[in-house]
Amino acid sequence: MKGIKKILKNFNILELKKYLVLSVIILIAVILLSKVEITEAKYETQNSTAITPNFAFFIVDVSTQSASLMLDNIVPRSQPYIYTFQVSNFKGVKKANVDLTYSIELISTTNLPLNIELYKGNNTSTSNYTETVTTNSDGVYFKHLLFGSISTMGHDARHTETYTLLVEFPSSYMNEANGYAGVIELIDIEIRAEQVVVTSWSKENFLEYHYWY
Repeated sequence: MKGIKKILKNFNILELKKYLVLSVIILIAVILLSKVEITEAKYETQNSTAITPNFAFFIVDVSTQSASLMLDNIVPRSQPYIYTFQVSNFKGVKKANVDLTYSIELISTTNLPLNIELYKGNNTSTSNYTETVTTNSDGVYFKHLLFGSISTMGHDARHTETYTLLVEFPSSYMNEANGYAGVIELIDIEIRAEQVVVTSWSKENFLEYHYWY
């Protein structure tokens, strides 16, 4: 009888150990799967067609405005990351009372090997730009893409123009993705508005001048 009790006791201990080991394995698996789901959800947000935040600029007079776009947790892939922003010549009841022309400058920190393209409207490629590279006192490099006099807005009506910013992190860097983990890229979007200067007298200008003088 004592021998049987000892066998049963040893059996119970072995079963308990197996149960504990199996429980630990299941717990580890659940934790790992949860991390994978969180990571996939995070990248699913980054992989969406259009990524927020979207910016809006209001140029109702001669001015310079800017906003910063922070790119974090982006990874190399075949599809570009897409951002949008708008430029308007009115805000609420206030509207520009002169014709304005504006330029757009994109300034990036070059922390990541990105390709940046700007499109106006739906399909028009805005490729007319000048590119320069500068450094600050800390030796940090900045890439400047200047789209000069990209558009003109007449003061006779309310105008809103939409731009699409395509940021490409080439898939060729996929094998080096770990080296870029945690690296943040900043892109400053700067809008500079200037008043349109009339360089020639039209018939309407001439009649208006004589009407007032």
